[in-house]
Amino acid sequence: MGTRFRLFVQPPFGDASSVPEIVTVSSPQGTVDAGPSDDRMFVIEPVGKKWPYGMNRAPLGTPFIYLPQWSGPQLAPAVQDENGDFDYLTPDMPGFEAAHAFGCVRFTLDVWENYLGQPLEWHFGERFEKLEISILPHWDNAQYGYGFLEIGSQFEPDGRVLPFTLDFDVIAHEVGHAIIYSVLGVPRADAEFPEYEGFQEAFSDCVSLIAAMHFPSVIDQVLEETRGNLYLSNRIARFSEFPGQRQIRTANNTRTMDEFADGFKNEHDLSEPLTGAIFDILADIFHESLLERGLISPEVEELAEMVEFGGAESAELQDAFDRAYADDSGGFVEALVDARDVVGVYLTETLFGLDPDFLDYGDVAETMLAVDGRETGGRFAGIIGRNFERRGIGILHAGPRFEAKRRDRLPSRRTVQPRDRLRLPRMSYRESYMLLRNP
Repeated sequence: MGTRFRLFVQPPFGDASSVPEIVTVSSPQGTVDAGPSDDRMFVIEPVGKKWPYGMNRAPLGTPFIYLPQWSGPQLAPAVQDENGDFDYLTPDMPGFEAAHAFGCVRFTLDVWENYLGQPLEWHFGERFEKLEISILPHWDNAQYGYGFLEIGSQFEPDGRVLPFTLDFDVIAHEVGHAIIYSVLGVPRADAEFPEYEGFQEAFSDCVSLIAAMHFPSVIDQVLEETRGNLYLSNRIARFSEFPGQRQIRTANNTRTMDEFADGFKNEHDLSEPLTGAIFDILADIFHESLLERGLISPEVEELAEMVEFGGAESAELQDAFDRAYADDSGGFVEALVDARDVVGVYLTETLFGLDPDFLDYGDVAETMLAVDGRETGGRFAGIIGRNFERRGIGILHAGPRFEAKRRDRLPSRRTVQPRDRLRLPRMSYRESYMLLRNP
């Protein structure tokens, strides 16, 4: 028997009607202690923590590295009940955010360790035995790095602070980075192509998307909203919704590599052609599964392809999906779950087949096609090939970042490791004093 938590599939600040669902993660009952903590990770809410982990700048601009583990004071941990569960905690209770963060990480790992076929080994394992999940509410970001998964908040113009600890998408996305670093590794400093950064974000978005689809309520909601026409706005196409119908990114997008041939501003924008291609592959495999089950006709599948490529009105397609879904909603659920798992397996096997050095999106496309050939004899080769080609993936490549991200070529927050301290300039006594007195 596993351990129970309450998780928001949709954060409450994006949907006022959202309520947390009780889920059971794989941690055997009684193995998760206060924190929560177990043999692989632990949650803390530090008191007085001045900086986020990773690469920081002192008052006079000298870079310095700050890594786990936190040894200062912290808020009281979330405590398990007499059965070892945490689902008694509700959003209005102290400890709920800590339990929610832990539950999201463990749920996402459960999903992807199943695809990986093995437990994830932390890429920082030679130095830290456990991942520190640190809650830093005054910080406006979330990040995974060497020994840490740090969770901040979204700050709204009206003064509201929306904690990322309650946002499954944000946390699952950061677990995606952990998977990449553990399986693929970190590229050499002189071997990182621009598209590697975009790949990090795209793959992590897909980790979040596929993990969310393991909530039965998400599958049901998506099909009720769309009747199987995944090109309508729906839960799995949106990442991290905020008030005002805002979201961080959308999987169902039309971006192509020709937008980035001259260069790019940030890796999140650059990720969207790859994320969009994978979403389209998911939708097309879903349609193929519906066709094989006799739930839609070849004409409807062909119309869906035309709509996807912008060649037809969608009203006719939606009417066809409405009728088909009404005839066999259970078959639609099975088809969507099958498509989810095909994409989950293909992404995992693709990750195992890549090299971080000089990685570009064309490598991703070629490797996924090879995976399909090995897994099915090329059953989905047409779907995979045309969706990557439509985005210009493997044809065009991203130019350099318009504004140098790190002119001094220092590691990013994500990639920094303890040995990188040897590369940093020495901080003056004056600046060290300023750093301690006025962080």
